[in-house]
Amino acid sequence: MIRGGDYFKLGLFVIGGALLLLVVLFALGVGRFFQKTYKIETYINESVNGLEQGSAVRYRGVRVGSVTEIGFVAMKYGTKAEGYRYVYIECTLDRDLFGGMGNKPSEQQATDEVTRGLRARPISQGLTGQLYLGLDYVDPERNPALPIGWEPAQIYIPSAPSTLSRVEEAVLGISNTLNGMETADLPEAVKSFRRFADSASTVLEGTDVREVGVRLSATLEQTRKLLTRINTLVEDPAVDNLLPDAAKTVAGARKLVEGSGGDAAILLREARETTTSLKASAKALEGFLTSPETKRQLAEMPGAMQQARETVGELKSAAMRLNAVLGRVENLTASQQANVESVLDNARQLIENLRELTGEAKRYPSGMLFGPPPSKSPLGGQ
Repeated sequence: MIRGGDYFKLGLFVIGGALLLLVVLFALGVGRFFQKTYKIETYINESVNGLEQGSAVRYRGVRVGSVTEIGFVAMKYGTKAEGYRYVYIECTLDRDLFGGMGNKPSEQQATDEVTRGLRARPISQGLTGQLYLGLDYVDPERNPALPIGWEPAQIYIPSAPSTLSRVEEAVLGISNTLNGMETADLPEAVKSFRRFADSASTVLEGTDVREVGVRLSATLEQTRKLLTRINTLVEDPAVDNLLPDAAKTVAGARKLVEGSGGDAAILLREARETTTSLKASAKALEGFLTSPETKRQLAEMPGAMQQARETVGELKSAAMRLNAVLGRVENLTASQQANVESVLDNARQLIENLRELTGEAKRYPSGMLFGPPPSKSPLGGQ
């Protein structure tokens, strides 16, 4: 038989147990409430079948949080993400993951880790097909971040293709290669290779191997001698002075052009005109000398050939003298600036003389070479 005091004690025990349970539940809830968490987000451009809300987030295999939201970027960012087909994934990290990696704030530390290659990608848990989101480091150049047109609202970790998607791409590539091989004309390629092999066999069977070896040895010996000569030329100390001398020559030419001003331009223009005139004269002389009438006259007058050669030699000599004069003009103007004008006057006179000579040659080429034509003999005369 239970006494009245026992009921009171039993009631106190029940109430105390209930209060203790409430305190424990409150302590656990308050601890979770005050626990510091971070939100991160990523975008994946592939199927995430098997990844659900509450799936684990593992950093190099260690669980650090869970997936809290899965959707599409267009639903999250509206018109800013219009046209994008990425899957939006938001995660909550249960502890200060990025804050424990360095002394910088979590956002800045996360940015540094992304620069080092931190990426998020779905990873399958064995054969069950269940996925979790893995955080690990990969080559950032081979795994660039997806292009986006909006500012992420949380800490942004770019994604990398999953291993399964890469295997699918590899299988698809192999399949495309096999399909290409099926469409290719393989029998014709095999026939071409056989023809090439038969031709090579015929050439080798019909060629004296010793002769080929001797020729190959001689070729290698000549190559060795050529390389030896090249090395000798390169080792010559004069080669080291070649570039400085060329630089000095260019500098002298620049000084000449800058010092002579308009006179040098006029001189070069007249020299160009004279060269053109010389070319025209030479072409006219060539046409005249190759004509049948000229050949007949040359056959009748052996001395005319010598005169023609002398005339052509004079033209060549005049051209050479012109080049020499231009070279001397450069040297003299670099060393004697005061005599530039007199040298240019002499060059102009020489060019005018050459112009008169070439003009005369163009108008009367036969007259310059053979003099006046011979007098006509009466018909039937001896």
